[in-house]
Amino acid sequence: MPKENEKYYGQVIHGDCLKVMTEMQNESVDLVLTDPPYAINYRSNRRIARPKFNHLDNDTPGDWIEKFAVQSYRLLKNNRHLYCFCRHDTYPLFYKAFGDAGFKLKRTLIWIKDNHGSGDLKGDYAPRDEWIIYAHKGRRILNGKRPDNILEYPKIHTSKLLHPTEKPVELLKFLIEKSTKTGEIVLDPYAGVLSTAVAAIQKKRCFVMIDTERGFLSKGIGRLDEMNESSEYNITIDSILK
Repeated sequence: MPKENEKYYGQVIHGDCLKVMTEMQNESVDLVLTDPPYAINYRSNRRIARPKFNHLDNDTPGDWIEKFAVQSYRLLKNNRHLYCFCRHDTYPLFYKAFGDAGFKLKRTLIWIKDNHGSGDLKGDYAPRDEWIIYAHKGRRILNGKRPDNILEYPKIHTSKLLHPTEKPVELLKFLIEKSTKTGEIVLDPYAGVLSTAVAAIQKKRCFVMIDTERGFLSKGIGRLDEMNESSEYNITIDSILK
């Protein structure tokens, strides 16, 4: 592992990821793992949420997806992976954009939750899945045993959500562990409350996190500060919010 990566460190950047990514060096990260807006103008409407989360920034109409895919490909080192959460109705937009950018689309992973989502409560089937596009820049072998593409992880209970589309850390840790080595750099351009950073730290990876919403990033930095209070971690955060 390079000496500069021997400690846990990271960058948390408040800004438009498309602008920030253009300022980063070519082939500077080892994994892109992100849960971008799904271009559906999403807002949580669950009655348990008090108050309701606001509509997410850049969630519509999706004209940013192609630029995001191009920048992701440029920033990834050769022979590296990308994971991008999406859903069935906007999957074609993401799939085409990644293919056009140069990625080799390997597989769609299906995250099965232990509880279904909402939506049309009487006229539609209850959704328990989310899709994850898994793609290569070049080719890299997965670490460990070959898993199947069905991933079963509990979703975060609504009462504990810090972000309306927050993903479980255990799921993110699994993906990071399969696709990176200790000390490598994980990029999440739509970082929200920094769940990807939490997962990266726990797996001894470095990270670059970007998001436009200062409030969510502040909550995420609070999570990292709590981790830093434990002698198990030694996190140095380079952040415009600190």
